[in-house]
Amino acid sequence: MIEQRDEVGRSAITEAVRAVCAEVHYLPGHGPIPVSERTVWAWIKRYREGGVEALRPRWRKDKGALRGVDEALLSRATQLRKEQPDRHTKTILDILEREGSLSGKHVPHRATLDRHLDRLGASRRRMRVLGARRTIKMCFERFGELWVGDYHHGPTVLGPDGKPTTAKLGAIIDHSTRYPVADKYYTAEDLATLRDTVQLALLRWGPPEKLYVDRGAVYRSEQLAYSLARIGTKLVHSKEYYSQGRGVIEKWWQVAIPFEQEVAAREELLTIHELNRLWEAWRELRYCEAVHSGLGRAPKEAIAEVTPRPLDPEIVRELFLIRAKRTVHRSDGCVSVEGRRFLCESFLRGREVDVRYDPRDLSHVLVFFEGKRVQRATPQPINATPEPHAEQSTTRVRQSVDYLALLRDDFDRRLLEQAKPLAYAELRVEPGFDGARFVDVVAHLAGLSPRPPQRKELLAFWDSLGPIPESITRIGTEHAVRLHGRGRHVRIYLHAIRTLVLAHLKNPEAKENP
Repeated sequence: MIEQRDEVGRSAITEAVRAVCAEVHYLPGHGPIPVSERTVWAWIKRYREGGVEALRPRWRKDKGALRGVDEALLSRATQLRKEQPDRHTKTILDILEREGSLSGKHVPHRATLDRHLDRLGASRRRMRVLGARRTIKMCFERFGELWVGDYHHGPTVLGPDGKPTTAKLGAIIDHSTRYPVADKYYTAEDLATLRDTVQLALLRWGPPEKLYVDRGAVYRSEQLAYSLARIGTKLVHSKEYYSQGRGVIEKWWQVAIPFEQEVAAREELLTIHELNRLWEAWRELRYCEAVHSGLGRAPKEAIAEVTPRPLDPEIVRELFLIRAKRTVHRSDGCVSVEGRRFLCESFLRGREVDVRYDPRDLSHVLVFFEGKRVQRATPQPINATPEPHAEQSTTRVRQSVDYLALLRDDFDRRLLEQAKPLAYAELRVEPGFDGARFVDVVAHLAGLSPRPPQRKELLAFWDSLGPIPESITRIGTEHAVRLHGRGRHVRIYLHAIRTLVLAHLKNPEAKENP
């Protein structure tokens, strides 16, 4: 009975082997291959003797032994690799051939030499000069420690001008909760749309500690760095052509791709407003309420534990205004912003000012002068009455100072100080120095040809203050010439002489200085 059962079992196995060999088998990378009964029976024998492990590929008995490469050649190849770790294996083989190390020897294949270099730790991958850098997984415990921002080019929509355009999804993700603090489709990827996205996040949740973005032109603007620095947020840029650091938001785009496929399947193009309306529902139901694999719960549950710290709307609005330097026009007192003219205060005409404005709302601009806010300038009115100047009052106001008298006194004081040594000389009139001689001396020294009215004025001066010593006459006239020059009005010279005479009369006891 036992022999009959063995015979029946063997017949069943034989039929199974024949059935297996009759089928078409495919080997990856090779295609269909035939399998003979002898091969299958050999596998059965090996399985009976050693189990599943006996069916694994067997290592060659001479594995690791040098057959096509000798020790000296391999040693030289290892040296060449260590001298320059990023040197290609083909270059090493070329060097070995040109320096004669391969003469009379079998030229090894590149893969063979690579295998031996890897075994000795001299492959480029083992020396860490080949292959992508290993990445790590980041984790942040608190909301707002790190926000990650980026743009994603989405479906085609109808632009404001009625022409098809590509929608761009601007988004900011909180790393700890994986919640999109701000996300919206726009028709452009520029500073205006970025400012709108950041404003949405700040008005709802408040400022983060860090904002991590790529090195796109829109994220490298000075305006963004300046605005974030004012609220204590640090702007961090990733390395060029390295998106692994922004893996949180790169993975989040996988939520947008199925949505955009559904949008593309529609017969009619959507407007940007219709697209955002549909996206809001998709984002909320397909992402925020779904369990996140990295959190173990839905982002909506994680964000529910966060207490928002929204900024004041007026602060947020002024925070992201575009800054520009302008010179106020001298004639109309206006500055030009985005092709429009805004009226400034009159005292700013011709001066350089800082203008801050929102390109989407040009109802007014803010004007700063010397770092201080001066005004909120409005558009220049058309056909308006020019600004009136202040009219001077015709009513005489009693003056608290006689400015002209102060100038005259100061002039006389300077004259006396410069001629002081001679001003206090004794008034000794020389014999024969009379009015006619006085007129001749003054005319000669001042370079005058006195006409009758001038001669009469000189004689009248002599009659009122004379007799005057000739020395005083000469000193006073020469001093006036030094101050005012020759050929001036006769009163200029007479005033200098009068000042010296009056100075002496005020000090009649003064003696002549040595």
